[in-house]
Amino acid sequence: MEEIDLKEFIAIFLEKKFLIIAIVILSGILGAVYTLKLVVPEYQSSTSLVLVQVNNFNSEDAASITSSDIALNSNLVDDYREIAKSKSIASKVIENLNLDMSLSQLQNAISVSSVSDTELIRITVTHTIPELACTIANEVAKVFIEKVDGIYKVSNIHVLDRAEVSYNPSNIHLTKNIVIFALVGFVIISTYILLINMLDTTVKTDSDIERILKVPVLASIAISDETANKKSKSSNSNTNYNNNNNIQMSYQNANLFTTLQKDSNNLNKRAKHSRGGK
Repeated sequence: MEEIDLKEFIAIFLEKKFLIIAIVILSGILGAVYTLKLVVPEYQSSTSLVLVQVNNFNSEDAASITSSDIALNSNLVDDYREIAKSKSIASKVIENLNLDMSLSQLQNAISVSSVSDTELIRITVTHTIPELACTIANEVAKVFIEKVDGIYKVSNIHVLDRAEVSYNPSNIHLTKNIVIFALVGFVIISTYILLINMLDTTVKTDSDIERILKVPVLASIAISDETANKKSKSSNSNTNYNNNNNIQMSYQNANLFTTLQKDSNNLNKRAKHSRGGK
C-alpha cells in the first residue's frame, strides 16, 4: 500500500469535496428522518424524596436532626433504592392504577437514583404517554413510603417534589442525532475515498514516476491544444484511410462474386448443351 503525504491527502479530499458535502448532507437528512419518523417518543416524570428523622417531631423535646440521623439515612439510601424497584412495589402500583402492563415492563420503566452526598432519592418513570408517566411516578412514591413504614417502622421519607407532566420527549434529540449521522457519513465517505486512492496503482504525475522508479524525471511534455488537434486530424485521416480500404475490398469482393457467378452460369449452359447433343 502506498504512502500518502499530507499535501496529497488534502488534494484528494479537495478534489472530492462536492461528493463529501453531498454525503454529509444526505446523512444529516437521514438522521432527521430517523429521529422524527422512526423513534417512538418517550416521556419522563420524576418524584423527589428526602430522608429525614421525624419520629420525635410531636414531642416537646424535638430538636434539629442529629448527626446519627444523617448517618442512618445515608446507610438506608441504597436499601431504599432497591425497595423502590422491587416486585412488591411494582405489583402494588399495577393493582392500584389498574395498569395494562406486566411486572417486568413496569420495573424497566422505573429508575431510582440517589443524589450524590445527599439523602435525596429520585424516582423516574418513562412511558410513551406523558400523563401516565406522571401518575405512575407519584403512585410509586406513595406505595414506596407505605412499604418502608411497614418494614422499618419509621417515617423518615417525605415527598420533596411531586412528579409533573412533561410533554418534551426524553429520547428525541434532533440536533444531536443529525450531527451524529453527519459525522458517520463523513467518516464513511472519507474512508472510502482514501482506500480507493491508496489502492489505485496507476501513474498520474511525474512525482509518481519518481517515487515508483526511484529515478528523477528529466523532462516532461505538456499536451497543448495544437498537439491535440494534430492527433485528432491524424486519427481522422487514419479513419478515412481505413474506410477507403474497406470500400475497395468490398468492391473487389463484389467483382469476384460477379465473375464466379458468370462462370457458374456458363458451366451450366455447357452441361445442358452437351446433354441435348447426346
